[in-house]
Amino acid sequence: MTAPAEHGFAPRARGPVRFIDTGEEGWRTMVFFGGLGTDVNAFYETEFAREVRERLQLRAISVERNGFGMTALDESLGFADAVDDVLAVLESLGVRRFAVVAISGGAPFAAALAARVPHRVLSLHLAAAAAGPLVAETGTASILYGNPRQLALDPALAHEWQLLISEPLPDLSGLYAPAFLYWGAADEVVPVEHVREWRRILPRVAALRGYPGEGHDVQYRHWEQILRDVAGVGAAADRDRPAGAA
Repeated sequence: MTAPAEHGFAPRARGPVRFIDTGEEGWRTMVFFGGLGTDVNAFYETEFAREVRERLQLRAISVERNGFGMTALDESLGFADAVDDVLAVLESLGVRRFAVVAISGGAPFAAALAARVPHRVLSLHLAAAAAGPLVAETGTASILYGNPRQLALDPALAHEWQLLISEPLPDLSGLYAPAFLYWGAADEVVPVEHVREWRRILPRVAALRGYPGEGHDVQYRHWEQILRDVAGVGAAADRDRPAGAA
C-alpha cells in the first residue's frame, strides 16, 4: 500500500496549501483533521482500513496545517486561517457538502470549520477529542505537550499548543448536522471531562460511543466504526454510553 498522493494548491499569495485527496468524485466526502502537531500524512495512519473506506465509497480530504510537513510556519495564523485553507481546497475540488472527522487535538480545528459553514456539514465525528483549553486543566496532555523544553525545540507545535489552550471552542449552536463522539473511558490524555464539554456545546449528538478500559487510541481501534458512521450505516455500534460516561 502506498501513501495517498499529496497535491499542491495556492489559494492566496502566502503559499500553496498541501492536501490529500483520496477516493472518487461522487463519493461522500469526509474532511479529516489529525491530532495535535501532525502533518497531512496523519490520515495515512488510518488507511489500514482503506478497503472498508472504499467499499463504503468515502472520499477523504485532509489539509496540512500551519508549520507542519512542508508547510512553513506563520505565527500570525490561527484557527480561522486553517478553515480558510480547507474551504479553499474544497472550492478548488468542487466539494460542496462533507462530513468532518477529527482526532484528539484536531477537534478544535474541526469545530471551527463546522461553526463557519454549518449548512455544508453532513455530520461531525470527534474521536478522543480535546475540548480546547480543557487540555491545560485536565488529563496528561499538558504534561505530554506543554513541556517548555519540548516546545522550544518545535516552534510549530508550540504555536498549535498555544492556540489549543488559549482559544475557546466556537459557538456550535447553528450546527444541526448529527455529531458522533468516540472516547475511551480510561483515556488519561483527554479524559471524560472533554466529552462532557463537547456534549454540552453540540446541539445534536446522535451517538456517544464509549469504550470501557480503553485509552487514547480509540480513533484507531474503532476506526471502522467511525467510517460506518460517516457513511450513515453505523447504527449497530459496538458500544454506546458506557458506565461513567458523560
